[in-house]
Amino acid sequence: MSSLDDEVWPAYLERTRELAGQLLHADDPYDVGLQLMGDTIEVIITGEYEYAVSMYNLWGDLTDRMELKPAEGDLAKAEMVRAAREWLALDCRDSDAVKRYFDHWLHDILHHDRS
Repeated sequence: MSSLDDEVWPAYLERTRELAGQLLHADDPYDVGLQLMGDTIEVIITGEYEYAVSMYNLWGDLTDRMELKPAEGDLAKAEMVRAAREWLALDCRDSDAVKRYFDHWLHDILHHDRS
């Protein structure tokens, strides 16, 4: 990692935690989910970060559910809150824990292909 990477990634992780905290108290978590996606796109553009694409896919799927399946809106909101709560409970510096978090959400819950 370059010195830029040393600055960007910790700031991004802190931002994800800040947004996850906001989402827990938001009237509509959808907007905060979109903000998580937007902030993640900016990080992906600046370089390759191991879990940024997973973060983007997670929040993309959760917000898409609100858009594409409005009848499941309440369930989608509850899932967003659960994903945010679990992210906040996680030590983001523990790579194994982060991997387990994304494996669980992307594969077990959102049914992404493991390949």
